[in-house]
Amino acid sequence: MKTFEFSPNVITTIIGELRDAEEYIRIALFQIHNREVFNVLNNKLGEGVRVEIITLPYDSINQDIQAEVTSLFQNVERNGARLYFCKWNVGDPERTNTAVGRWYSFHGKFIVTDKSAIALSANFTQAEELDATIIFKNETDKIEEYNRKFKELIDLFINENSGHDGTIRQRIADLEANPSLFELPRVIETETHRKHWIRHYPSSLCPVDIPIEDKLYLAPFDCRGRNFLMSLISEASEFAYISTESFTDTEFSAFLIKMRLKGLDIRVLSGATSMDFQDRMNNMLRELLSQDIGIRTVEDIHAKLIITDKRLVVSSVNLNKINLGFSVTNRYWRENTESIAVCSDPRILRDAKAQYLGVYNESIDIKNKLAEKIEGFVGNMLTSKFNLRSRQEVKTLFARLIIRKEIEVEKFVFDVGKITAALMKVFNKNIVERNDFLSALILYYLSERKHDFNELNEKLNLLNTEVDLRDLLTQLLDKNLIEKTDDFYKIKLDFLLGGGLINEM
Repeated sequence: MKTFEFSPNVITTIIGELRDAEEYIRIALFQIHNREVFNVLNNKLGEGVRVEIITLPYDSINQDIQAEVTSLFQNVERNGARLYFCKWNVGDPERTNTAVGRWYSFHGKFIVTDKSAIALSANFTQAEELDATIIFKNETDKIEEYNRKFKELIDLFINENSGHDGTIRQRIADLEANPSLFELPRVIETETHRKHWIRHYPSSLCPVDIPIEDKLYLAPFDCRGRNFLMSLISEASEFAYISTESFTDTEFSAFLIKMRLKGLDIRVLSGATSMDFQDRMNNMLRELLSQDIGIRTVEDIHAKLIITDKRLVVSSVNLNKINLGFSVTNRYWRENTESIAVCSDPRILRDAKAQYLGVYNESIDIKNKLAEKIEGFVGNMLTSKFNLRSRQEVKTLFARLIIRKEIEVEKFVFDVGKITAALMKVFNKNIVERNDFLSALILYYLSERKHDFNELNEKLNLLNTEVDLRDLLTQLLDKNLIEKTDDFYKIKLDFLLGGGLINEM
């Protein structure tokens, strides 16, 4: 039996699954802080249930709770739990301001007991966050599959192998004799990290073109997270609904825009802040909104989820660069260790879609969050430039107006680009010349409404360049892209339809 949940109560649901275990509990999780989870594990240990946990070392835990959580781990260990700490890291911490020197690359999230296989996006923290899980109850094949993945993690990162933790170092060395791949970054000094650092992986270790199946993947060793999720969305024919705690990756954003241009209904639930890339994120969100990609936010969102008309994915992958993974060069790939669980059961898809839309429809318009970030600018502008004080309501309204105007500009840029691309197809060209762009601009204005010669001339004169408008109009008439009625020019419907522009603009 399969069940799906998208709510702030995911941890409570999973605790119920832990209580049902009779033989063993295996947890592979980025962070475990929740006191109730530790209580359940201690109780199960007292009942003779085997408990194994793969997680991060103690120094990854926030300082304000580190002593308490360390004590909780040590207590379950005294009671018989096997603890495995994944000390390996990958990448370059100088790229980020967050968690330098105390973070690790394992970010996956799954659990297996003798009764259930569980994929989740949640960590076991004390916070009540919006998260997702899919639970395979009493499905023997799934339970065996998740047990194999747990053992793979132990083999990769834990079991001693030629003086090192796990086989990961040997697997890399077998592919490439390059000691620099294991050099410690300049800003990291601890001995633990010195023995457990990978700059990036040889590309051959991280497969690209992987069939999408109903199973649990460990990225980047089973698949590259970025390529896999893009392939999954690309195969959708109707919609792609996404939830992510963090969304800062501009390449993935550009990919979503391309999919939207193909007619896919795309909606995103995302956090509205970034510790390192706030400006990039704000600009990216404006661009997505301009293309009618719905974006909303929820307080305390943590879920990493993709639902299409063909698949459901519950994962640990946020839409940022190190979670998705990226090519350092053609020879090297860099990505955290992530879990990606796929399900294509039609009943689960229907349930997931309904739950997602229920949350989405009650969530906060991201445009209002973007506006909140510039309210201070509005107040300062009125004070410094006009010596005016303003009520908070005025700052809010003015900021919302600015955001909407900025989105209109983004939409204008894309609409002109779409028409230019359609025109180049008509001309059978791939290099846009000056007159091609001016012709596309004329078509853009005519796509809004009909214009006479003087109106078009006035708009093109804003470019402060010489324009032979009559010649351009004649060429467009000859190509049957526009028509003239009385003194007015208007765009031909055939061009709008043929270029697929009516649905896109």
